[in-house]
Amino acid sequence: MLDGMMPEEVKVWGFTIPVSSSGRRKWPDALRAKAVQKILAGAGIRETAEEIGANKSLVALWVKKARASGMSPAFVEVVAPAAQRLAESPHEKDHEAASSTSCRISIGAAAIEIPPGYPADHLVEVLRAVRAAQ
Repeated sequence: MLDGMMPEEVKVWGFTIPVSSSGRRKWPDALRAKAVQKILAGAGIRETAEEIGANKSLVALWVKKARASGMSPAFVEVVAPAAQRLAESPHEKDHEAASSTSCRISIGAAAIEIPPGYPADHLVEVLRAVRAAQ
């Protein structure tokens, strides 16, 4: 900064990044994962690093660690049970039963049934735990 003061935090891709008095940033795991996914999907390391304001060698290290841990771009299948069951059996009775569950998420061998009104913040934590276990 022009006045010599460092901000306490900055916003990057909607994430709040804490900045220490020495100027070091504490990159959240979710932002790191998003950057790695973007790069594994074809974006450049340099361009991604510049976009988030990180050193390119640091971002390259995130990618290297992700590849070593077996992380790769993953697609998560989300199947709305009502649509799935209607496709299998278009009877009105089946439609009523199908609408009792709001969503089913399959990640690898894991299947998660999500009831209507399930808190989104809890769902985020469940999905993080499942992904971390892969």
